[in-house]
Amino acid sequence: MSTASAISTDPLFAAVRTTVETAIRDVVGDWYYEECGIGLDSTFAEDMELESIEVMEIAERLIEEYEGRVDFVAWFADMELDDLIELTLGSVVGFIVASLEDAG
Repeated sequence: MSTASAISTDPLFAAVRTTVETAIRDVVGDWYYEECGIGLDSTFAEDMELESIEVMEIAERLIEEYEGRVDFVAWFADMELDDLIELTLGSVVGFIVASLEDAG
C-alpha cells in the first residue's frame, strides 16, 4: 500500500483533515473554499490566498480544538518566512496528527 493510500485511509488523519477543513471553511466560507479547489497540497498563502489575519483565525480555532495537545506556537516559531508562505493543508494536518500520536 502506498503512503498516500495509507494516509487517506487512516481514521486519525481523516478526522484531523476534516477538522482543519472545517476551520478553514468557517473562516473563508464554503463558496470560497470550493472555488479554490483546496487539496492537501494547497498552500494557505498562494493557493488559498489567505490574509495573515485569516490564517491566525484558523490557527486560533485549531488551538482551541486541540486544547494544548498540539504546540502550534513552537512549530510556527521554528519556521522561516518562506516556510510559512509554503505551508500547505497537508503539512498542517500531518503536524497535528504527529502531535496527537506523540501525545498518546
